[in-house]
Parts: sequence; C-alpha cells; structure tokens
Amino acid sequence: MGAFSDPQANLLTGCSNVKVDNVPEFTKNLNATLLDLEAQLNSTKYFATADQARGSSPVFAMVQCRKYLSTADCVSCFAIAAKQIRSCPANVSGGRVIYDGCLLRRKTNTRNQVLTQTKIDNSPINKHKIVAIELNGDAHYGDCRNPTASPAYQESVKSLLSDLQIASPKIPGFFATSKKEVVGENSVVYGVAQCVETISKAGCQDCLTVAYGDLQTCFSKADADGRSINVGCFFRYSDTPFFADNQTTDLKPFLRNGNLSFSRLVVFY
Repeated sequence: MGAFSDPQANLLTGCSNVKVDNVPEFTKNLNATLLDLEAQLNSTKYFATADQARGSSPVFAMVQCRKYLSTADCVSCFAIAAKQIRSCPANVSGGRVIYDGCLLRRKTNTRNQVLTQTKIDNSPINKHKIVAIELNGDAHYGDCRNPTASPAYQESVKSLLSDLQIASPKIPGFFATSKKEVVGENSVVYGVAQCVETISKAGCQDCLTVAYGDLQTCFSKADADGRSINVGCFFRYSDTPFFADNQTTDLKPFLRNGNLSFSRLVVFY
C-alpha cells in the first residue's frame, strides 16, 4: 500500500508523426486497449501490456506505475495519462506520457520495437561519455530542480544513485527504492530506480547508466531534486520523501561491481 495519495507531476510527453491507415478503427482499438490496461491495474498490477490487433491499425500499449504508489493512486495516474495520451492526434501511430508516478505508451507497430540504443563513446573527444542514439523520436533527458544542495548532500546523492544503478537490474521487477543520511547534516536523500519489465537485465543496466549520466548534470549543479526519464527507465532523487520508510529496498545483496560497454536496449510495446 502506497503512502502518498498523489499521481504526481507530468514530466514528458510526445506524439509520433507516423500516420495510421484507418482512424476510426485505430480509435476503437485504442479505447479497448486502454480499458484492458485499466482492468489489469485495478487487479493490483503495477505493470501491464495490452493490444488490440483488429484490422489495419492495431494498437499495442504499455503502462507502468512506481511500486510505492497504492493501487488507487496507480489507477489515478493511469487515468490522467490516458486522458493526456488522447491529446495526440487521432491519426498518428504513437504517443507516450511519463509522470513521476507512471508511464503510458501506445504504438501501432509491432511489439518488438527497438526504442533506444545506448553505448559508451570512447572517442578522443567524448571519451567515457554516455551517449544515446535516439530512434523513432524516443529521447531521454534530465530534469533538475531546487539548487540548494550542500557538498555533503551531493556526495550522498552520488553514492545512493550508484548503489541503485548497480542493484536495480538484479532485482526481480527491476525496481528499487533507498535512502541515505547526509553525513554531518540533519537531512536525507531519497532515490528510486525502475526499468520497464519487458527490458532485459543488461538493457536495464545500460538504461540506468545513461540515466545516471543525465542526473550528474543535476547534482553537479547542487540541485536537491532530479530525475532522468525515458521510455526504458526512470531514475529520481530528492531531499523530500516520496515513498514510505517501510517501502525501501535492501540493496546490500545486489551490490556487486559490473562493467558496461555496448548494448541494444529493446523495449517491448
């Protein structure tokens, strides 16, 4: 049961520029798909996929909620997202909306759609820098807020995010929350990492590596709140609690070092 009754703020939205073949048929399939997703979330799921493949304009959709939300808050976040995703023109094939609380995506192409490809660029100019190759308009970015963090807080953020980055891909469901007290201060940093459940373990790790790179921009500027989001994963930290103390994950069994080089990040739906 989640501790916060709030579906949380909208962060990223986008629509495809690919046209559908049959708008009335697509709209009917979309409505049926969204109803299917809602029913699955009401059955206490936090991740669901659905499709309606009738005719020439099928719809494939995916929804994911943060697991610290209650079922009611998850369903509420989905309802807001479903309303928002309908703002995409009815004659385009895809759309996505990402909130702090949930992600909703719909497309008309096949499930096995490669969304994002990531790698480490070791060229002389970009050595050790994480870069993203964006396919089909799917981007990642960092959102930074509240530039009030102390150097001690920044160090705690780096440590916490590093632990979450290593541990989360090894945890069933690719989801983890944790917190860390700031040394010498009466403050705490809270963090969450989550990958979509249709991604691979290696793909989740690579997605979070890119996300960590996004968040470096935030904590290097002394921002006390930051998140990196894309269709493959969600990474957030804050000095304000957004999950209950009893919803933290024990990361210790999963903290082992690993190296990343190159991967193709495949997200279904």
